[in-house]
Amino acid sequence: MKQDRIRWNEKFDAQRGMGDPSPWVQSMYKTAPGRRALDLTAGLGRNAVFLARQGFDVMALDLADRAMESLKAHNLPNIFPVQADLDTFPVRQESFDLVICCHFLDRRLFPYIQESLKLGGILLYESALESDQPLTNQPRNRDYLLRTNELLHVFLCMRIISYQESVFEEAKGSGEKRALARVAAQKGWTGDEPLVRIS
Repeated sequence: MKQDRIRWNEKFDAQRGMGDPSPWVQSMYKTAPGRRALDLTAGLGRNAVFLARQGFDVMALDLADRAMESLKAHNLPNIFPVQADLDTFPVRQESFDLVICCHFLDRRLFPYIQESLKLGGILLYESALESDQPLTNQPRNRDYLLRTNELLHVFLCMRIISYQESVFEEAKGSGEKRALARVAAQKGWTGDEPLVRIS
């Protein structure tokens, strides 16, 4: 845990600010049925701050001290920073209307993420995907890369609202590209037909 915290602190020290919120979060957050959100591996707060400004109460989890400092510095009363190791932190079941996880992959967390959602709650997940294209900011360790359709299959027990696998530009005009898999899924949907939009 200590080595992981040091590594993430160094990474955040090297960043030039928190960055823009994920386009995936911006495009899909309105599907949440309520305003209680969990941001797993919140980092410097780009998504937590965005959601807080949309009226969500956001529990923002991260291991790094720098993340905690950044989240607290925003001084938003509806962001609740929690410094925690996700391997041991007990996320309460059926507590959140929205759970987001961006650019972090630990497959052991998948069942706990589903359990933390309330009935009807929304999951927004995006992380790096295997690709044979020349890309930037892509993990070199294959353990941190999703396989083709892996994220879709993991959450097929939920209603899949939208699923994407593609190469995306990191920031508009940056020229830096990353292969990502993205899923938006709803827990415990009880309609007659599942709605799946794959793009």
